[in-house]
Amino acid sequence: MIFVLLFNLWKTVFKSEPTQGAYMHIVGGTVEMKTWGTEDFFELASDALIVQGDELKTSAGAQVIVEFFDGTVMRLDGGSDVVFEEMSDDPKAPAMSLLLVDGKAWFNKVYKNSESTNIVVRGSDIVVASSGSNIFEVVNEFDESVRVLHGDSLSVDVISNDDSGKVVDTETIGVGQEIVFNDDVLARYWQHQSPSVLSALSDEFKDSSWYLWNTDEDKNPTEFVKVDSDTGTFIKVEPKKLEPPIEEEALDGESSEDSEGESVDGAEKDSETKDGDSATEKEDPKKAESAPLKKPTIASVEGLTKTNSDGFYVVTGRLATLTGTVSGAEKVIVNGFTLTKFKPGDTTWSYFANADFSLMVKGENTYEIVAVSADGTKSEPLIVKVFHDPAAAVEPATNSEGLAD
Repeated sequence: MIFVLLFNLWKTVFKSEPTQGAYMHIVGGTVEMKTWGTEDFFELASDALIVQGDELKTSAGAQVIVEFFDGTVMRLDGGSDVVFEEMSDDPKAPAMSLLLVDGKAWFNKVYKNSESTNIVVRGSDIVVASSGSNIFEVVNEFDESVRVLHGDSLSVDVISNDDSGKVVDTETIGVGQEIVFNDDVLARYWQHQSPSVLSALSDEFKDSSWYLWNTDEDKNPTEFVKVDSDTGTFIKVEPKKLEPPIEEEALDGESSEDSEGESVDGAEKDSETKDGDSATEKEDPKKAESAPLKKPTIASVEGLTKTNSDGFYVVTGRLATLTGTVSGAEKVIVNGFTLTKFKPGDTTWSYFANADFSLMVKGENTYEIVAVSADGTKSEPLIVKVFHDPAAAVEPATNSEGLAD
């Protein structure tokens, strides 16, 4: 432990170029690291700070979690080798570039809403680029493959095999899709045949322990220790649970404004004033502090404004979007989860109960919404009951003769 503290402090003081770092947590196994400016690997058995230029190699069977400066989470499988080529926190264009020499890497840009960061992952023959909010996987083993689990689509460039670095073709991969770039597929690209290679996520992939570990982590992130880049000391960080991904909302026909959970008088409208006046945005938090804390209200559940006779909102889709209003709140908590997109002074709140993330189960569901003021005072809880009835969504409509239309 003392060595790791001194090692991270040395990296902070003597790194020649100012750059944002990442925090590595070893769940299992060991990691070998080659630091920036050196040629030799050494073994790490505990958490460490990573900076631009570092390289990690994970032992067989290892499980490693890396959280970047912007909140993006990357998980590495055992037997993986990755080089952190670039990590830039430029507020106008945050970016990261990684070289996946070998193994598997799983990226989550939904965890802390890091969609503004452009991530590039280079493999042996492909380059993956993500500039949105998504969860995706990149593999560089016997074959190279890319999969998108949630969120926005991403692009994959296929690189020429003549060492020119030219892009011979580009594919776009959407949610629930994968491409496996084996030798035969790559040969067809290099012959400019543009093969049809998009397919749905395979059952073999979804049954793998790698998939199950990552999806579980996406729902309930591991709590781990981080290193403060200013002092080299370790700081315990409480993780935030995953907020359901954007693409599920889009599939249910919600607008981007609704899926972002923006209030009707949100900051975007204020920032678009002719003189760049953001006075309303600055004043809202003050109003929240002076406004009395009130019990939250519910406006709708997945567009429904009325309940059934038992007091349940009946939802048939995989997503139930709860929206409502609040006053005097510093934060809003739903079933123990603090809404990450709610900001002090907001007067509306949204919660996405996604069945794919076990936030809504078949049958009866109860959601307790509590508003909390700046001094920690909690409001009276609002109880919202939702009945998830997926069977109703597939029942065929019948005509007057009882026949399906």
